[in-house]
Amino acid sequence: MARRQTVGAATRAEVIERWGNRCWLGLPGCTGAGEEDDHIVPWSHRGRDSVQNLRRACKRCNASRQDRVLSGYGAVMHAVIGPPSADLYGAVEPLIGRDAVTVVHADFMHALRPEVPEEEQTAAVRSAAATAWDAAYRRLSREREPVDVWLFRALPVSHAHPHMLDEWIALDYDIHVVDPGAASVFDAVAGDPAAEAVARRWYGLHVTQQIVDARLAERHRRLVELGLRTQATAAARYTW
Repeated sequence: MARRQTVGAATRAEVIERWGNRCWLGLPGCTGAGEEDDHIVPWSHRGRDSVQNLRRACKRCNASRQDRVLSGYGAVMHAVIGPPSADLYGAVEPLIGRDAVTVVHADFMHALRPEVPEEEQTAAVRSAAATAWDAAYRRLSREREPVDVWLFRALPVSHAHPHMLDEWIALDYDIHVVDPGAASVFDAVAGDPAAEAVARRWYGLHVTQQIVDARLAERHRRLVELGLRTQATAAARYTW
């Protein structure tokens, strides 16, 4: 690929005139300042230096985005979260297309030690599976092809992305919260210290579908203002 060129002054001026000079991303740590030219379709995906494909971003957001796509501008990203014992996959199975890619921590553990039940896997295997999950997420979140990606995990945090839920909302992921209730969860994980610890962390986050939906609705409204969504409630796939 040819060396990246600097966005022309006239193009930048038109971007600011049309879309404003406030950071469009709003990722964790965002300063709000329009300091750099950010490509909606990443330059590495052959995104053009055009007024339609450029918005202003702060330096922190431009760096932390790392070419992850806004959902629908490449992969359509879904995330399903909930405490231990919640049937995450079962809750959304009717929505998952046959060609979708699913990223599940338990599947990575099973691939590493298929003969061992999930609840008996060692800490080392769990850690290796978590690393594999993060690697799969990072790769698929940059995907330019029109694939549906479904991410399944208990906690919307990782070592690399401690504010993962905030990042998902900023990038307009389709987010499902599956929570059967604290009483049911703690009853199901009783006697499993690792699962109990995850359950306590989950309920410490105070995540609900209602809260997530409200935040996503606000994000949709902002994306409509930026010309990146055609209506406030739709996360459609875009052609580019």
